[in-house]
Amino acid sequence: MLSRFQITSSLLLFSLLTFVGCGDSVNRPETIPVSGTVVYGGKPIEGAEVSFWGEGAPRAASGVTDAEGKFTISMFAFNDGCLPGANTITIRKMEEGAAGSGPTPEEMLADPLALASAASAAEAGEGPKSLVPEKYGNQKTSPLKEDVSASNNTFVFTLAD
Repeated sequence: MLSRFQITSSLLLFSLLTFVGCGDSVNRPETIPVSGTVVYGGKPIEGAEVSFWGEGAPRAASGVTDAEGKFTISMFAFNDGCLPGANTITIRKMEEGAAGSGPTPEEMLADPLALASAASAAEAGEGPKSLVPEKYGNQKTSPLKEDVSASNNTFVFTLAD
C-alpha cells in the first residue's frame, strides 16, 4: 500500500511532467530510455525515487520503483529516459508512517501556518526518516554514476550501508 507521501510525490511528478510535456518538443534535447532495479539488503525496494542528474541537464530525470524494485525514468515525457552522457544517480526512500503525520499538501497550500510548521519540522530533523543510506539521496554524496549511451541502459543498483 502506498503512503500519502508516495502518492502525493507521484502525482506532483506526473503533473510536472505533464505540464512540461505541453511545451514545444522540437527544442528538447535527445533523451535515451533508461530502466533498472534497486536492491537494498538483498531485497527489491518499492517506492524509492530514482533520479538521474546529467551534466548540463535542465533538470533531473526521475522514476519510482515498483514492488519488484523496477523503475523507468522520465524527463520530458512519460518514460522518455534521460540525457545521454555522464549521470549521477540519487535514490531516496522515506519512512511511510512519518510522511502522513504532518499537514497534507492541500492543507499547506491553504494555510501558510501549516506550511511554516512543516518547514520547521523538516529543519529540526523531525520529518520522515530515510529507509536507505542517506548518502544515496544526495547528488553530492551519491557514489552512483552511470554513462548513458545509445546501447544497453538497464541498470541494477545494489545499495550498501
